[in-house]
Amino acid sequence: MTTGVISLNVCCGLSSSLPSVKERAVEFCSVLEASDAGIVNFQEVWTPGLLRVLRSRLRSYPFVAVRGGVASQPAGGLVSFSRLPVRSVSYVSFRGARPRAGGVLFRSAVAIGSSLQGVLTFELTGRRTVLGNVHLSANRDGDWTAGNRHQAFQRTQLQMFHRTLRRARRPDTELAVASGDFNVSSDSPLYPLVVDGDTWRDAFAGDDRPTYHPELLPSGKRAHRIDYVLVAGDPERPPVTATSLLFTDRVQLADGRSTFLSDHAGLRVEVTLPGPAA
Repeated sequence: MTTGVISLNVCCGLSSSLPSVKERAVEFCSVLEASDAGIVNFQEVWTPGLLRVLRSRLRSYPFVAVRGGVASQPAGGLVSFSRLPVRSVSYVSFRGARPRAGGVLFRSAVAIGSSLQGVLTFELTGRRTVLGNVHLSANRDGDWTAGNRHQAFQRTQLQMFHRTLRRARRPDTELAVASGDFNVSSDSPLYPLVVDGDTWRDAFAGDDRPTYHPELLPSGKRAHRIDYVLVAGDPERPPVTATSLLFTDRVQLADGRSTFLSDHAGLRVEVTLPGPAA
């Protein structure tokens, strides 16, 4: 069986210049409902109200992987919708990851932010497949060079991410797919840790287009590929059969406004799932 896995940061940040995410959700949920993708991983679903909107507009995705936060919001802003049954839903926070560089205010703010980020994991029932949905803290300096003040901190979050995915796998797991907004540039010194050496295959390694819209960056800033879909399975039979970027162009809302549907592009991969467990 082959199915599509889609990842999208929906842009629910307070500083966004885009129309409200609930308005944009009308459009991107319509696209997702019309697609044949089996799983959608969302990041930045920060409110219970937005989760309700997504549930109401993704009726053909009856299975939802989410864990509640302290204010009933999705923990980590992470929620995954599936057309296939899911089980073993778990969330691990990046709480405890602390920066070692920068001033006191920077270190305090980043440590607090890290406690709100994390990794959501779940299994596809009977398919020996584990999925991960992740959002790492943003490098707001846009500096991924060696020695920047975010590097050691993001290294710690990546190590926590990989540890969480290893623990989510069972002895009979045949396929693992992890996606999300890693906030780590594909040309940075940390990229080898994103793929954990040769542990994961970067499905978009051959397509290094930015996944953040350049038009939404401050003047002089360069966009990078910071979102990933990572796949681990049988190296003799690579499970990824196709890749594509979604929501790359502006669309017109019902009131005539022209907008991107998020500040990020969506990522889609086609993956071949293991057969049903005996």
